[in-house]
Amino acid sequence: MTTPPNRVTPPSNPALMIATAAFLEQGRILDRLSRLLTAAAVILLPLLALLAPQMRSETWNVTAGGLGLAIALGLAELYFAFRVGFDAALFRELAAGSALTGLDQLDASLTWLGLRPKTAGARPLDDRIGGARKLLRRQALCLALQLATMIVATGILALQ
Repeated sequence: MTTPPNRVTPPSNPALMIATAAFLEQGRILDRLSRLLTAAAVILLPLLALLAPQMRSETWNVTAGGLGLAIALGLAELYFAFRVGFDAALFRELAAGSALTGLDQLDASLTWLGLRPKTAGARPLDDRIGGARKLLRRQALCLALQLATMIVATGILALQ
C-alpha cells in the first residue's frame, strides 16, 4: 500500500523524537542573541542615566522604559530557553532509548522531581511535541519583541 502524494507518512517515534530534539536545540541560537541584547540593555541603562541631565524628560522616559522592557523580555526569553533546552534533552534521550524507555517512565520521573503534577494524565507524543514547539515559538517571540524594543529605544536615543 502506498501513501497518496498529498499525505505525509508519519515517522517512527524515535525518528520524530530525534527531529524534534534537533529542532528544539536551535533555541540555543535565539538564546545567545537574546543574551547579547540583554547585556547591551544592562550596560546602556546606567550610561543613559549619566546623560539624563542633558536629555528631554520624554526621551529619557521612553528610552529608559524601552531598555527596561528589553531586559524583562530577555529574562522571559531565558525562562523559555531553559524549558526548550530541557525538552530537547528529554526528546534526545527518549529517542536514544538509554535510561528512558518510554513516556510513562518519563512522566513518573518528572512527577517524582515535582516538575509534573501527580494528577496529570498521560499525554500522547504528538501533544508533547506540540507543547515543545509552542515553547520555542514563545522563546522566538520574546526575542523578536526584545529586538524591536532595542531598535526603537536606540533609535529614539539616536534621534535625540
